[in-house]
Amino acid sequence: MAATASKVKPGLRLPESTSIATVQALDTTLQLYVKSVNFLNPVIPGHETYNCPTMAFLITHQSTGRKILFDAGGRKDYWNYSPLVDGRFKKGVNVRGFRVDKEVQEVLSDAGIDLNGLESVIWSHWHFDHIGDMSKFPASVGIVVGPGFQDTLLPGYPANPESPLLETDYSGRDLREIDFRSCPRIGGFKAFDSFGDGSFYLLDAPGHAIGHMCGLARTTKNTFLLMGADTCHFAGSLRPTSQVPLPESIDLLANGLDPQFPNPCPCSLFEDCHPASVDHEKRTTPWYTASKAPGSAYVDPDTANQSILGMQSFDASPDVFVCLAHDPGLFEVLPLLNQNSRNHVNDWKVKGYKDATRWRFLNELPREGKPGRPPIVYGWWRDGKQVDIEEAFRK
Repeated sequence: MAATASKVKPGLRLPESTSIATVQALDTTLQLYVKSVNFLNPVIPGHETYNCPTMAFLITHQSTGRKILFDAGGRKDYWNYSPLVDGRFKKGVNVRGFRVDKEVQEVLSDAGIDLNGLESVIWSHWHFDHIGDMSKFPASVGIVVGPGFQDTLLPGYPANPESPLLETDYSGRDLREIDFRSCPRIGGFKAFDSFGDGSFYLLDAPGHAIGHMCGLARTTKNTFLLMGADTCHFAGSLRPTSQVPLPESIDLLANGLDPQFPNPCPCSLFEDCHPASVDHEKRTTPWYTASKAPGSAYVDPDTANQSILGMQSFDASPDVFVCLAHDPGLFEVLPLLNQNSRNHVNDWKVKGYKDATRWRFLNELPREGKPGRPPIVYGWWRDGKQVDIEEAFRK
């Protein structure tokens, strides 16, 4: 059943400061094609699998030049994840397609970013598509994790044969776990002031994974970019809401819809696959909530839905741009670090990036029971070519 958007709280109060963080979006090059049942509820016919490119962010504290990386994508040698993760891959539990052409440290180096100048990598959470291969980073680069991480997940493999992590993912590094217990709240989320001046916050956003966090960067004095990580896995879990309703029609070009739609495009075309039974709810409730299926990617789906509800308040604010880690529309609009080392997204409001990406997820929804978009990747890719399963996991 679709989420009830009427609970979205209006009047989001954002903290004040004059300190700014420069935010640069980067394509981790990790492309995934995943099973919806593990992430989305309900499973809509024609959308049983969906596309998950993976975005990360480089944050630079403007007054000091301190650099931190929010998330680190996946590793090219996916066959060298822990045996627990490796086994899930081979069984096809989540992933139907996997490809990485460059790891994040390569993307940064190609852009002229000195890895030795990187202070830390923030893992929004510990899943394979967000932790990268930390063995490729200098030992001086620390790791920042969310609450409960160390007690729940350490030690890694091989010390703990059942761990999803490798000891090499963190050993020999400064590992800092954020304590949110005495932190104030921003929009309902406990918020840790990373630089101590209001330029970048970590938000405690539980439900998906132990220690899951979001990042909230001040991009101008009065605007913010919210790195939503995996609070939800599809923009159709975030919107529409009562505050961000689906309009009756939208301009095809301005909203980035595929050319086979009419222009202007009547949004009634997308209502047939909406699970709501009442017509007006199809314009004011998201298509999805967090999956409750056995083995779901959500450790606590009910809590995850509350976190999604909290994020909807940010999404409704004209001063906040919510960027989910796996939103394909972002890759079509945002200027990426991969393309130019000077690209940034601090001017997102002036450039209209939020408006241009808001409804692009409609392209991914099924049309007459068939997938709206083809897979961005299918099968397992190794060294730039698709391989069979035995070759894919050959050590």
